[in-house]
Amino acid sequence: MKNRFTLVDVIAATTELKKLQGMRVNNVYDIDNKTYLIKLSRTDEKAVILFESGVRLHQTFHEWPKSQTPSSFSMKLRKHINQKRLTSIRVVGFDRLVELVFGTDDRENRLYVELYDRGNVVLTDNELIILNILRVRTDKDTSVRWAVREKYTFNEEAERERGGVTMDDVTRAIGGIPEGKEEQLGRVMSQLTKCGNPITKEILAACGMKAEMKVSRKTDVETEFRGKLEEIRKETEHVWEQVEEQPRGFISYTEILSPTSQPIQLYNEFNPIPMPFTSKLQKELPSFCESVDEFYSRIETQKQEQKAVNMEKQALKKLENVEKDQKERIEALQLTQEQREHMANRIILNQDLVEKALLLIRSALANQFSWQTIEEMRKNAAMNGDLVAKSIDSFRFENNEFFMNLGDPYDEEAELLKVPIDISMNASKNAQRHFVDKKSAAEKVKKTVASSEKAIKNAQEKAKSTLEQVKIVTEVKKSRKAMWFEKFRWFISSEGYIVVAGRDAQQNELLVKKYLRPNDIYMHADVRGASSVIIRNKSFEESQEIPPKTLTEAAQMAVCYSNAWEATVTASAWWVHPNQVSRTAPTGEYLPSGSFMIRGKKNFMPPSQLVMGLGVLFRMDDESIERHAALEKAKKSEENPDENVEKPEKTEKILEKSEKTVENGGIDEFPDVQVQIGAQQDEELFLIEVGPKNPPKNQQNAQKLAQNPEKSTQKYLEEKIKEQMAGPSAKTQKRKQRKEKMVKQKYKDQTDDDLELHKELLKPQGKMESPKNEEILVKNEEKPQIFHEKLEKPPKIEKNEVEEDAEEADEEDKEANAEEMTLLTTLTAQPLDEDTLLFAVPVVAPYSALSTYKYRVKITPGIGKRGKATKQAIELFTLRQKTDRQAALIKSLLSDDSASRNLPTKVRISAPQLHAK
Repeated sequence: MKNRFTLVDVIAATTELKKLQGMRVNNVYDIDNKTYLIKLSRTDEKAVILFESGVRLHQTFHEWPKSQTPSSFSMKLRKHINQKRLTSIRVVGFDRLVELVFGTDDRENRLYVELYDRGNVVLTDNELIILNILRVRTDKDTSVRWAVREKYTFNEEAERERGGVTMDDVTRAIGGIPEGKEEQLGRVMSQLTKCGNPITKEILAACGMKAEMKVSRKTDVETEFRGKLEEIRKETEHVWEQVEEQPRGFISYTEILSPTSQPIQLYNEFNPIPMPFTSKLQKELPSFCESVDEFYSRIETQKQEQKAVNMEKQALKKLENVEKDQKERIEALQLTQEQREHMANRIILNQDLVEKALLLIRSALANQFSWQTIEEMRKNAAMNGDLVAKSIDSFRFENNEFFMNLGDPYDEEAELLKVPIDISMNASKNAQRHFVDKKSAAEKVKKTVASSEKAIKNAQEKAKSTLEQVKIVTEVKKSRKAMWFEKFRWFISSEGYIVVAGRDAQQNELLVKKYLRPNDIYMHADVRGASSVIIRNKSFEESQEIPPKTLTEAAQMAVCYSNAWEATVTASAWWVHPNQVSRTAPTGEYLPSGSFMIRGKKNFMPPSQLVMGLGVLFRMDDESIERHAALEKAKKSEENPDENVEKPEKTEKILEKSEKTVENGGIDEFPDVQVQIGAQQDEELFLIEVGPKNPPKNQQNAQKLAQNPEKSTQKYLEEKIKEQMAGPSAKTQKRKQRKEKMVKQKYKDQTDDDLELHKELLKPQGKMESPKNEEILVKNEEKPQIFHEKLEKPPKIEKNEVEEDAEEADEEDKEANAEEMTLLTTLTAQPLDEDTLLFAVPVVAPYSALSTYKYRVKITPGIGKRGKATKQAIELFTLRQKTDRQAALIKSLLSDDSASRNLPTKVRISAPQLHAK
């Protein structure tokens, strides 16, 4: 399989990438330490360039998984080339070195990507001084060291020779083969054509030559290449013209036959020209970059497909082995049955001969002859022509038997049969013994046939289950697209809010920087080293309060993902708004990665229990989603049948009462009360603190107020009036008295004239002048600003671009929020038997959030390992399943480590029938 670019591929890719010249760099990302993405854009057009050091460089159309935190090399690239235009891209000389130029004049930066050997990526300024380098190295030939602040040097040859294909060049190349060794013709010619080994093979095949032909120093070049050299030269020129002017994209592949499904395509190589002579199967794509992108993006998928095919073959082979083994057992028993019958018949036909042999051996044993002596006696007697001695084949005294070669006295052509004879029995008893063995063998055949049918049936069911499981796993891996929050610890609360927590310091920082929005909630356990937890608000534009139940579940998650779990100590958590979370440290202090400064009041939650749970969500198809939505709507209408009728009546009564109260007077001091009545009642229901001090009384009051909305409005207004009439609290009064005492002590020597003078100075007219002064300052600042804009227009353009980028970012956030809400509707914890399920998703959450889940187990602190606990839970889920599809999807989670990875360390699982057999 082709694993890196040849020179032809490099030139073809750069030829296609020239259309991206003039586009501006938006950002740089890294996939791993060798692979990077450059995001470009211009009006109504976006593009992404992917380059991997030493391997490839092309435009990508695939969504590659980016690194969670950018590397130092990515940050350096962002610093120097962000917002600069790609002004040039070319192949340096005639080598696999690509130069990308960003910016112009003094602000120019050059990025060199080496696609040979181990590869390298070098960022320089306009004078080729290295600003950053991926791999510091020293050239062995020239001893030139490439490092930061050194000058980057390379061999740039202006001529672009296609390589010599003259007779002298071929003779010289073949003459360079070491003495006594042979080399393939394709490898030798690829050095001359410089097209790489695959395309050189295609050129030779087009000219009627075999690339696998062995050549050595003794090869007659003129004879072998007579009349072919000119064809090779023309074909090589045609390849270079096509690659430099209009490259195309082709992928060569082979097909693997699957036992149960369609043939699977395995990609072998990509090329910018068609390969009809060397590739039997190939497909064309719109461009060379698309063919390369398709090739590399399918590598992992092809590995999974090939693995699935191998597993299917193994399952079928096991079934075949079981069938073969059972068949061999039955045949062996049938053969034994036939042999025992033949042996018994031969003994009966040769009864006298058998009796004489028994008498002879018994007498020898009675005379206490040794076994060796008896064997010598038999040999001597057989040599003297004794028929009895000749019929005895061998002795096995340890088993108290000997073997006789018995024939058929009525059929001289019948072969002799070797029959075991028991010394302790006569001829009739020996024959009877073999008949008994024949009968037992016949019974074994019957039992083996019955058991083999059962064994084969079990093997077929197991093979079928394995094939279905492999098929489902393959389908899931093809259709399964990881959700953005799956790389973190996450769950969906009882009210449908997404709660996300970081796994480590880097993820904690990423959560706050990238995913914490203005309307979200930041939560943290009151324990050092705990995870940062974010509650994602459903409403992106308007501020919507997070329900208390969701806050409680998120607090439980924050405590369980802290040191409190292993210590088995209950702890509490607190939450704040996003504007209270900051990465800015106080003066003179330093914040490590994943740490934040919290400014303002912390809202503490009650202590949380150390109880988590493991459940399973299922992704549904569109038809199942509509079915669940209809069922949910019908359920809500059954629970609140008169909700739509009662609400307007209650609202009208409240508004009428409010108007009457306003007419009665005494409301001038509270002009906005009638607008906030309903909201204030809702606010009283959302208790975030430890809890109500007197729950029964509050419940009674709530019931009374719900029964009579008019009294509730009147009581609300009376309470508000009492609160304002009551005045400040005792603590406030003490503070006020202390302040008055300090003022008296400070101004005890002040006269009445001084007091009048201070009052005169503090009159409003002194304050009215400040806006005028401010206006003057603004006007004075506006003139230089306008003058500056006229002189330098680029800053104004950049400002507009920043504003446009901000608007685009807001729109992207809104779209992402809408997609996020839509995504939740595709998941269900209560699958129906008629639902079409696509895949299963493991969820680790507070146990109270899994109350509606069909499959769930409780997780508490213990001594068990996470992987073993997850396996036990999945096995339990498969026992409880009702449909084969659900069981198969749950079994597919065994190959997914996301469930065990999200569990806290040292766990104990508990569930009904967990250890039942």
